[in-house]
Amino acid sequence: MNLKIKLCGLKDKESIIAAADANYIGFVFYQKSPRFINALKAKELRKYMNEKQKLVGLFVNADLNVISHITELLELDVIQLHGDEDLDYIKKVKKLNKPIIKSVPVKNYSDIKDAKKYEKLCDMILFDTKSNSGVRGGSGISFDWSLLKGYDSSVEWILAGGLNIKNVTSAIKTTNANFIDVSSGVEKSKGTKCKKKIEKFIKLVRRYECKKESKLL
Repeated sequence: MNLKIKLCGLKDKESIIAAADANYIGFVFYQKSPRFINALKAKELRKYMNEKQKLVGLFVNADLNVISHITELLELDVIQLHGDEDLDYIKKVKKLNKPIIKSVPVKNYSDIKDAKKYEKLCDMILFDTKSNSGVRGGSGISFDWSLLKGYDSSVEWILAGGLNIKNVTSAIKTTNANFIDVSSGVEKSKGTKCKKKIEKFIKLVRRYECKKESKLL
């Protein structure tokens, strides 16, 4: 099954070490977010990642020069666009020659269908909860996962939005997701990660993965 886990919005050494069994580590370079981290601090923390992990930089309607600078400084593996970036903007980001994740805020099925327009330019699509307050991710609120049942995409897609230790296995069962993203669901307070929650979240996902694989044998 090889279920992939992305931990996003990490800001300290302890959280990164706790997330050692995650596949992707995400740093948030959006100043209005409680999970914002500056590039120099992120560079310092990068050394605590293991060799197998990929580093994702999350940006929201950012200046292209800022994305370029941070991508080079941190040697980002993946660029995540989490704002209102249109296709023309994404074409310019593609010139940095890095895989791109485009987030799609979801409220109803039309939002799921709308994601199709990004598939030619982006390497991954991330489905997150559409917030009425305009919050860019990390709201802790889930959307209707059943909207993704049978979703057929030409690129890899990621399930996000309100995942936590209480609902993650149910979310995977409902959507048959192979790639999940968690942020606020493993926090002790807004913007501050909880080492124990990170470890438990990953353990739950890996345990579910093992059970599913054993049933297939």
